[in-house]
Amino acid sequence: RHGHTMVRAPIPPPNMTVHSLHIFDRKGKTLFSKTYSQPAAMGQQQLRQTSQGPADEDPVDEQRKLVFGMLFSLRELVGSLAPEGEKGGLHSIRTGASTLHNYETLSGLRFAMYTTNDVGGADASSSSRRSSAAAESNVSVKSALKHIYTELWVESVIKSPLYRPGEMSTVGQSSSGSGGGDAFDIRSTNFEKKLDAFLQSMSWFR
Repeated sequence: RHGHTMVRAPIPPPNMTVHSLHIFDRKGKTLFSKTYSQPAAMGQQQLRQTSQGPADEDPVDEQRKLVFGMLFSLRELVGSLAPEGEKGGLHSIRTGASTLHNYETLSGLRFAMYTTNDVGGADASSSSRRSSAAAESNVSVKSALKHIYTELWVESVIKSPLYRPGEMSTVGQSSSGSGGGDAFDIRSTNFEKKLDAFLQSMSWFR
C-alpha cells in the first residue's frame, strides 16, 4: 500500500537453555558432568526413581555412557562419509527436543553440551532467518566449547601441579586410584568455578 512501510521486528539474539555439560575421556569415562537446567535435573531424578536396574548402578551414569557411545558411533559414520582426503567432524546433533553440541580434541577428549533448540525467537516469521540464527548459535557454542577446553580445562586441570595423565578420578568414583595412590580429582581445581563464570557471560546462556 502507498504511504505505508512494513517494518520487520528484529530477531532477538540467539538464546537457549543449557541443560548440561559432560566431559569424556577417549575411553568414554566421564571426567566431569554438571546439570544446569531444572528440567534436566528433574529428568535425572525421575530416571533414578523409575530405574529397574541393579541397586549399585546409577541410571544417569548409564545414560552418559549411551551419550558417549552415540557420539563415538556417529563420529565414525561421519568420518566414513567424508570425501577422500578430508577429515569429517561431528559438531552437533539436533532432535525435536534438544541439541547436543560436540567438541573433540586431538587427544580424544569430548566436550558435550545439551541445549534447547529455541534460538532466534519464536516470533521470527522467516524460517530462513531462523535457520541463520540457529547456525550462528551453533558456531557460538562450538567456539565456547573450544574455549572451555583450551582456556579453562588446560589452564585449570592439565597445568595443575597435581595432574597426572591417566590418573584422574571419574564422576561417581572415589578419589582412591586403582593403583593404590590417590587419583587426581578435578574438584580440587577451580575449573568448575571458571566454567560457571564463563557460561554465565555468554549472551545465549540462560
